[in-house]
Order: sequence, then structure tokens, then C-alpha cells
Amino acid sequence: MARATSDAGDVPGIAFATEAERCPVCKAALKVHKSRSRQVITLAAGSFRAIETFKQCGEDSTHPVIGSDALDRPVLPRQRYGYDLIAHVGCARYLENKQREEIQAELSRQRGIALSTGSLSALCDRFLTYLEALHLARASQLRAALGEGYPLHIDATCEHGKGGLFVCMDGWRGWVLVAGRIPSEHEDHLRPLVEKTTWLFGDPIATVRDMGKGGANAVAPLREKGVVDLICHFHFLAAVGKKLFEQPYGLLRKLLKSSKVRTDLRALLRDLRT
Repeated sequence: MARATSDAGDVPGIAFATEAERCPVCKAALKVHKSRSRQVITLAAGSFRAIETFKQCGEDSTHPVIGSDALDRPVLPRQRYGYDLIAHVGCARYLENKQREEIQAELSRQRGIALSTGSLSALCDRFLTYLEALHLARASQLRAALGEGYPLHIDATCEHGKGGLFVCMDGWRGWVLVAGRIPSEHEDHLRPLVEKTTWLFGDPIATVRDMGKGGANAVAPLREKGVVDLICHFHFLAAVGKKLFEQPYGLLRKLLKSSKVRTDLRALLRDLRT
């Protein structure tokens, strides 16, 4: 149960008492154990000071200390920011592609919530963590929604010496099924993520990949099981084009270098972009 209380500062205080009356272990009456307060910020209620009263079994002090369900629903225990605020910030950042400063200004103007850009970055990270946890928790429902199967598209984005991101995607629906950071595109780093995908969502009807050795070896067990292994047309044509035009492109590059017009071409490119 929650009730508003007076507060000397600008932030209102709301008292939260344990709703339970009996110990969940032995059914004995509960007694007040302690009180604790913390600042909480939710999208719905704004900023307030939560004053939570905890209770414990009156017969056995080893039984669990119980807090308020009314407070645990909107915000994680011992945390400051509510789930609704985390979801709002995450959606604004990753679905609407808004910058931190834009989100900061909108929260201040529309909700009266003041957050630093650093706090917004932390909320974005927490949103991704919770989203991944929800994705994994609902894997069985997602697997059922895949129906008769899915083509597994795999690809990695890596910068030399810096690692990158490896993505396993349902090619029909555009759903990212599994993704993870990788230090390189070596088979040892790619295969565990492919195996995680098949463990969660079943074997695909086909795999689609680039022409790299790491990707080929990562899906080799599926290929051995009879799953069709396809090469992405884009990567195939890029590889063919590179071979076909490598010599004339090299000649063109040499001519441009010797004519010393590259500076003028770069200036033209900048002008065209603007």
C-alpha cells in the first residue's frame, strides 16, 4: 500500500508498506523490520522519494524480509529509474533514432524529468540488457511464430584489430534472432552464436552467408545435416566484380595519381555532398 507524505524538499515522499500480513514460509504474523528511503524517477509519476517499510516473520528471523509489491512493480529493488522510463528512453534512442540531448530536452519539457546525458546512456544500456533478457525469455513464442522455418542469414561487421558484431537473422521477417560481440571473424567466435540460434529457434531451412572461411566453417555442422548452404548474391557479385575490374581500376588509380587531380576530385565530392 502506498500513501503520499509531506516532505521538506521539493521532491514529494510516498510511503510504501508491505502488503502481506503473513509470513510466506510459516504463515505467522509479520512485524516491522526496517524502513528505507530512496529517490525514484518514473515516467508516470516523475521524481519522488520512496519510503519503503519492510516486514519479517515475527516468529523466525531467518525467514525472508518482505518489501512492497506496489513499489517493486514499477521499479527494480534498490534502483532509481522505473521500467517505464527505461523503456521510453530506449525506444526513443533505438526506434526513433533520437540523440541523447533530444531525449533530455523532451523529458524536461514534457515530463519535468531532469536527467544528465550520462544517465541517459546508462538507461539505454539497461534497456538493451532488459530487451535481450525478454527476447530470450520469449524464445519459445518466437520459435512458434517462425512457423515452418526460417532462412538463417549470418553476417559480421568487423574493423581490423577491433572486433565487431555478429548477427544471426531470420531472412524472411528481418528478425534478429541472436547477436553478439566478436573479437574476430574466426570460426571459434562465430560457431557458438550459430549454435545458440539453432538451440533457441531450431535448425533453419537454409543458411545465407558471405564467402569468408569463418562463416563457412561456422555453419558446417548444419551443412552436414543437409541444410542448404547459400552464398549471398551481394557478396558474390562484389567478389566477382573485384576480380573483373581489379586491373583496369588499378590503371585508373595510377593515372589519377600521376595527373595530380585527386585534390580537385575530393573538393568536388565535398561540394556534391553539401
